[in-house]
Amino acid sequence: MCSYLYAAFSLRRGEEEGLSTTEASAVNRWRKTIMNVAVEEMGHLLMVANLTVAVGGRPHFARPNFPVAPGYFPSGVVVRLTGFSRETLEHFIFLERPQGAPGDDDRAFGRESYDRGQAVRGLMPSAQDYTTIGHLYEAIRANLISLAGRVGEAELFLGGVGRQVGPGVVDFQGVTAIASLESACTAIDLIIEQGEGSPEEQEESHYRSFLAIRDDLEELAGKNPSFAPAWPVADNPVLRLPPSPEDRVFIDHPEAAALLDFTCSVYGLLLRLLVQSFGRTGSEPAREQRTLISAAIALMHTLAGASDQLARLPASSSKPGVNAGMSFTMLRGVEPLLDGRVEEQLIREQLRDLADGARSIPGLSGAVSASLSKLAETFILWTPS
Repeated sequence: MCSYLYAAFSLRRGEEEGLSTTEASAVNRWRKTIMNVAVEEMGHLLMVANLTVAVGGRPHFARPNFPVAPGYFPSGVVVRLTGFSRETLEHFIFLERPQGAPGDDDRAFGRESYDRGQAVRGLMPSAQDYTTIGHLYEAIRANLISLAGRVGEAELFLGGVGRQVGPGVVDFQGVTAIASLESACTAIDLIIEQGEGSPEEQEESHYRSFLAIRDDLEELAGKNPSFAPAWPVADNPVLRLPPSPEDRVFIDHPEAAALLDFTCSVYGLLLRLLVQSFGRTGSEPAREQRTLISAAIALMHTLAGASDQLARLPASSSKPGVNAGMSFTMLRGVEPLLDGRVEEQLIREQLRDLADGARSIPGLSGAVSASLSKLAETFILWTPS
């Protein structure tokens, strides 16, 4: 999802940014398509979180920072941040391809092959390799069916629905409470179909959407060889100076660095709000979830606006001609805060800090700070008296 967002944020807007009328229309269409894919990926994230709660877990959104080092994913799954380009599109098509579909990843994303096997498949959970996203989810389905047969559905889906995020809280296609093997498999079906397409070749699948953008790009580039739909954003921008700078761009231009720091802080709080939405045990979990999810969605809009602005700023004096970009830098863990007064106060403090920070960042409108301050006030009466 972050890789898709990064590509969308890098796209130019309108004729004032060097596009013809026809090109501007196409690029606007591509942006909407990629953002729709990212929104569906957010829905998938929520479905998987509900499934995690259903089987007795607590969802988390922890992951390594970009670019993801070899070993975390199978060797065929390369996850980096790159601006919109033909190479990036080919990579997205490769990631979303259906099982059995021919094709190789673009050479720019090539990585030495490896496997993550172990000598004994025993009690300790371990990473397992998969070739496509569909392959991964089919493996999850197979294991759920096996477990349900071994321990029974009631014992497997012991987490209940009250601690999940349902359609009464958020309006994402397919996001519903999971309490049985049937509902779990329905969620998995939707994730696979939205990604790679159904056996009937769903036209609006992520795979088909990226193929259509590639066809458009080839046609427009054929008419105008100098067509540049995206800003020259950095590959793998980083917020902090890395010990190994290869394949990364350290964002140290003063204006871009301040904006990137702000945007990553917004992203971090956004993730925190999502984490707090699951596993709630209070007397009014749905009301609390709606407050948290609404705040997270508001922060998504703030993040998108700031990320668009980053793509138009220089990255570093050491990288002339390269623009900055949102790095999606995050903490090593996003563990849930204690609920009640503790989360109320800490979330409010972070929103107020973001509002104060926004006032000092050049280029951010006063509306951003005002919006964050207003959002902070929604948590003042958060806990019933």
